[in-house]
Amino acid sequence: MPDRLTGMPSAPPTRAPASWRPSPRARVGSWLADWAVVGLWLGVLTIAGLVLRPALGLSATFTVSPGSLLASDIAITLATVVPYVCYLALTESSSRQATLGKRWAGLVVTALDGGPPSRSAIWLRNVVKALPWQLAHLGAARGILEVQEGWGLALVVLSLALAVLCAAPALAGGRGIHDRAAGTRVARVATAGAAP
Repeated sequence: MPDRLTGMPSAPPTRAPASWRPSPRARVGSWLADWAVVGLWLGVLTIAGLVLRPALGLSATFTVSPGSLLASDIAITLATVVPYVCYLALTESSSRQATLGKRWAGLVVTALDGGPPSRSAIWLRNVVKALPWQLAHLGAARGILEVQEGWGLALVVLSLALAVLCAAPALAGGRGIHDRAAGTRVARVATAGAAP
């Protein structure tokens, strides 16, 4: 299009490169959608527990011993935390590089250069990301069973601190400790290949 003053063709407008950083709204939206997936799994476990408990003759009360506490910790980890980590890692290491929540929000997990991350980086990212949840489970179990309550409180406080270190930088447009540990980042789909 010609310039009105000179009659010469004007240069096309230049745009500043779009940031790879997702908005806080997109991050929260993706978390809520993924928590809905986790909530669905926990609902299935709850229904299964209600149905199977009478069939297996399980009592509502039991004596807490070091062995039964360890068995409880292992059962909770295998039933809740391990499937959560598998869901996150398998979906983020797929060709889409995103959980269902991230896909819905238009986000992907990338390496720092914007390319696909390695599978080991994705697994490390999600083990670190799930650590606050695991610690909270361990702490809450001790509170519910009224054993090792000091340890339980310490585990819950530690889980909250780690959750903040994962989430707060992400909300500010940065990388949480899980992304820093793994050398990954969450980017908007349109700018996934752009270097930071």
